Amino acid sequence: RKFNPDIKGASKGIGKRQTGFNMAVSGAKMAEIPQQIHNLIITMKNDSTVNFQNDWKLVTLFIGGNDLCQYCNDRVTLSPQNYSHHMRMSLDILYKEVPRAIVNVLEILEIEGLRRIKSDSLGCNLIQKQVCPCFLLPGEDSPELAEIKRINRDVQIETEKLVYGGNYDGREDFAVVLQPFFKNTIVPLDTDGRPDSTYFSKDCFHFSERGHADMATALWNNMLEPVGQKQTYNNFTNARNNLKCPTEEHPYIFTKGNSFPTTASDCSGSVPAWLAAVLAIVGLLIGWVITWTVFFCRDKTSKRKMMTSSLGMKETTF
Repeated sequence: RKFNPDIKGASKGIGKRQTGFNMAVSGAKMAEIPQQIHNLIITMKNDSTVNFQNDWKLVTLFIGGNDLCQYCNDRVTLSPQNYSHHMRMSLDILYKEVPRAIVNVLEILEIEGLRRIKSDSLGCNLIQKQVCPCFLLPGEDSPELAEIKRINRDVQIETEKLVYGGNYDGREDFAVVLQPFFKNTIVPLDTDGRPDSTYFSKDCFHFSERGHADMATALWNNMLEPVGQKQTYNNFTNARNNLKCPTEEHPYIFTKGNSFPTTASDCSGSVPAWLAAVLAIVGLLIGWVITWTVFFCRDKTSKRKMMTSSLGMKETTF
């Protein structure tokens, strides 16, 4: 809103009239995202300020924390495979129905660091373990903790395979990009070297305004980094001087399609007429030479056989 006031859809407050194109629902899981995508499409189409066919759209999907936090309560429904299935459904809807769109898929964060976020507040002591029991209740080095850490990584792997599997490469006006700054999550520390709770809300689970600001910076920077060279961690520096800007050489958001240089060919694809004539004559001459050689060799071989036969007859004469 600050750098480009013409951008539409930003949240301006609490309530349906203030949320703009933000379809996020507190406590939602991956299975609910396809419906949120449908709601987003309907909202954009019904907005008189939006030219749905011609305006470019930036869609960001950040989901999965609640799936992981509740995984141990329903391992089948909340499996990495089901997560990928519902993500595919969501991306398929966008791919089929939304023109001119770039879709950011935020890689799910490493939730293990949440175990280090502590506070004396009532919300932190009571709500945190209720919201994320599968990560916070298991003991250190327990099989349960090892399992949920593995599932966390499996979800990341499944997401990477889906996004870069080639399913969404068929349109020039559509791209899905994995933004991996959450892949290796670093817990923010204060000046005393302890986890900095100011980055989190009262429940010690969701980000505070400060945390959201830092995540927005990390997301923006990821968008301006080529695929394959994106930063895969965020160190919560809370610094605004590290915001990246588009360059004259790359004045765009990086996608899979524009991240890798294309090799230009010097061949024009056509052959000059004179060259074709020369090649035809050379080919004809080569054909004559080969034909003459074959017949010459056959004739020579035939004469040799006749001479051998004649000598044999002379040797057997009495």
